[in-house]
Amino acid sequence: MKLYIAASIIGTSATFVAAQHANHQKHYLVGLLNYPNSFIPEELKNHTSGTAIPKGDAMWSESNLAPFTYVPGVGFSDMEAYYDDEGNKVNGEFFCLTDNGFGSSDNSADYALNIQHLKIQKPFTFRHAETTFEKYTEAENLGTAILHDPDGYIKWENGADIQVAYAVPDATWDDYKAKRVLTGRDFDVEGLAVINNQCAVVGDELMPAIFMVNPTTGVVLSAFVRTPDIDSNGNLIADKFLSTRSDKVHCSIADLEANACSSVASEVVDASDYRKHDKSGGYEGFSILEDGTIAAFLEKKSGDSTLSDEPGVRVYHVKPGDCSSGSAPTFEKFMGFYPFEIGAGNIADVSAIPGSSRFVAVIERNGFPSGHMWPGAGNPANNLCVVDLLDVDENMVMKNKKCILNYHDIDDPWDVDGNGIFKYGHTQVTNEALIIVDDYYTNYPWTNQFGIDVASQYFQEVDDARFMVVCFVEPIFNAEHPFLKNFGAKPSQMPVTEVDEPAVARGADNSRALMASVYTTHSTLAFFGGLILAVGGFVLAA
Repeated sequence: MKLYIAASIIGTSATFVAAQHANHQKHYLVGLLNYPNSFIPEELKNHTSGTAIPKGDAMWSESNLAPFTYVPGVGFSDMEAYYDDEGNKVNGEFFCLTDNGFGSSDNSADYALNIQHLKIQKPFTFRHAETTFEKYTEAENLGTAILHDPDGYIKWENGADIQVAYAVPDATWDDYKAKRVLTGRDFDVEGLAVINNQCAVVGDELMPAIFMVNPTTGVVLSAFVRTPDIDSNGNLIADKFLSTRSDKVHCSIADLEANACSSVASEVVDASDYRKHDKSGGYEGFSILEDGTIAAFLEKKSGDSTLSDEPGVRVYHVKPGDCSSGSAPTFEKFMGFYPFEIGAGNIADVSAIPGSSRFVAVIERNGFPSGHMWPGAGNPANNLCVVDLLDVDENMVMKNKKCILNYHDIDDPWDVDGNGIFKYGHTQVTNEALIIVDDYYTNYPWTNQFGIDVASQYFQEVDDARFMVVCFVEPIFNAEHPFLKNFGAKPSQMPVTEVDEPAVARGADNSRALMASVYTTHSTLAFFGGLILAVGGFVLAA
């Protein structure tokens, strides 16, 4: 079935054809994990937060628990591999980027942004000797880094400073103020691309913008860089940038000093020199590629945005800074538009296929669910897809895409959740993060999207940040497997001749180094130690 949609494509009138790309692969559920919201790292204790949250039960916007005497867990926007000091990936350990706090710049000025180092491993034996394990395994916190800007890199063009320079909730924030801690009023951090344990790039959506950080210490390493607009040919436009109504550049300094500008009216952005985009439409999809560069996906084109007539979400190519203090990332080019499946409208996250600078895995989602009464609750459109970043059509739309997993139709032949049902549905609005080997999920501590009884047996676990591990039966993330070897090829074109990608350059400390972006007709994917097992590639779905 095909859906035909009339759309304006980068300033021209054309017909864009959106079709389903289902190519589901055999898989099985390995298991579920949770990270208890009740656990508060020491760094986040004894600091008031949530003072702008009204009392009540309205989902996303109210809570009867606020304000808090600590900075609560709100789930994670992105999760990336953790590296040791020699630059080696550590199996089962991840850098996990917090969300912006309580949902918007209007209520998150007292939420301290942070990156947590988590251990996430699930026991699994294919029921050897009839061994079984707990339904949910708890993830373990190994460290927490609060994002802070001691060198004063974060400034806006109008002279605006970070939130703690203007107002904090009370004296419990005196140490945060002295450290220049970043908050959910400064950035809505959604994307994380880790180069090594001392260097990463963060993607934001309040502007949207990108900047460098040390993921282990939380120290900001560069000024932020705004997202450039594009012309009708997909060229980056110098001095023309995207912006949202939560961007501080639209506030007066007097209003900021009075703590009276958490956002502005949409019309203010319309009247500015910026191109308006939705304040929740930034870099949900943000992945380091094998060559050390980054594929940066905007989350959506809908909402309070002028990008709605484009044929998909924008994908930019980003080059990180050199990891020294003051070296900022750069936008190298526009790569193309990523088209959604029918019913979907948001990028949840992106993860590169191991060893590739061409293929990435993408989670897409919609706003499901809204309650639990049918009809009326809507239907899910949450899929894991693989796309070729470099194969675009005449309208710059990425045309080679295959969707390999539906989050609401997951096989559970080993009954790892112990309920006697051999299907699993990973149900949540805010699927937020993906990494090949793992696939992750974020949640708000007081969110109940189905409106179910809080006395339900596993209510607390599904209210926590949750994780799901899925294994594919075939090694589909290996370039020698037909799934990638002939990706996008028509039957008459098979077999396809491959050209190897250049080897990855490594620094003296064995960390990943940047190299020139040289793309070949087909990427050759290498096994990363532990990332792909003989039986198939592990994926965690969020």
